[in-house]
Amino acid sequence: MSAQRQIENYISQDEYHDILLNGDIKYEWFNGQMWPKENPDGLLVNGAPVAMAGAQPNHSRLKNNIETRLSVQLDNGPCEVMSGDQKIRIEESDLNAFPDVVALCEDARFETVLGLETLLNPLVLVEILSPSTARFDLTDKWAHYQLIPSLRDYLVVFSDQMRVQHYARQDDGSWNERVFARPAEEIRLSGIAARLTLAEIYKRVVFPEETNSRTPRLV
Repeated sequence: MSAQRQIENYISQDEYHDILLNGDIKYEWFNGQMWPKENPDGLLVNGAPVAMAGAQPNHSRLKNNIETRLSVQLDNGPCEVMSGDQKIRIEESDLNAFPDVVALCEDARFETVLGLETLLNPLVLVEILSPSTARFDLTDKWAHYQLIPSLRDYLVVFSDQMRVQHYARQDDGSWNERVFARPAEEIRLSGIAARLTLAEIYKRVVFPEETNSRTPRLV
């Protein structure tokens, strides 16, 4: 999210929700500022954030693979998976965001603003990185996500290389980070008692040949 946004572009939460309800772009919001999910540092044109082109094939494949595998495992249980159309709000910081994949259970809490339902207590969040979202998803957004008391697992999935960073909340409230980079490796999501292998996550994903196009790791 750009630090160059000006105070005259302040957008209230009601205005933000009205924009969401009357458009087809997923904007995120924090402290009076709004930006397209896929472009946290989006430029302003006539005071409005500019959205980038739609999701790339790898992003769509990764999202579909994760949703499909988790949905099969959670079928007939108390938990479920929702797509990136499900908005969440971090109550402590007031960030409104659209994670790429969200998992919740039967004790899910929602709030409704102008008819739009927002989840307050996700158990698992997944963000699929692109060059335009990597820095925000790995730093600022992750700092906000850590403030969610219910959150047990956060997955950061790279779309241009086989790499997943898994942040798991420990019993003492601290976070343990592990990096997975081999097809047979298995990620255990304690929050919903589910598992994912990298082979499942990266099914049909094609990586770019040029290494200079890869997303920065920031670790």
